[in-house]
Amino acid sequence: MANARKPENNADTAAEAVRKFNHATLPTARSRSGSLHYPGQAYSSVASFKRMAQYLPQSFEQTRGFLTRLHLEGTLTADYGQVADHVSDAKTALAEASRCADMLADALNRAHAALSPIGYSGGIED
Repeated sequence: MANARKPENNADTAAEAVRKFNHATLPTARSRSGSLHYPGQAYSSVASFKRMAQYLPQSFEQTRGFLTRLHLEGTLTADYGQVADHVSDAKTALAEASRCADMLADALNRAHAALSPIGYSGGIED
């Protein structure tokens, strides 16, 4: 199990992948849409973002459960204030993030469906 990635590294990889997508799709002097050239690329990208958003609530819930367990075990400390207050605030924010991720996944599902029938009729890029 020594080769297993730490969870925070996986989350960082996901964030970095989104940053790379943003960078790759910036308009440039050569292309008004960066490296996006066809509607199918948008369709596939939105599908992947939708899938990621669908996974987020479980990630947030498992993080909440982890914090709850450590707090109940009495193994947490805080640099300032009360540990219980910080844990409560974090758990509340993670629950809110989970609801937002559900809404994001729903919106991306609608965008994915709307992109489904769209095709491209322009010239083919090399």
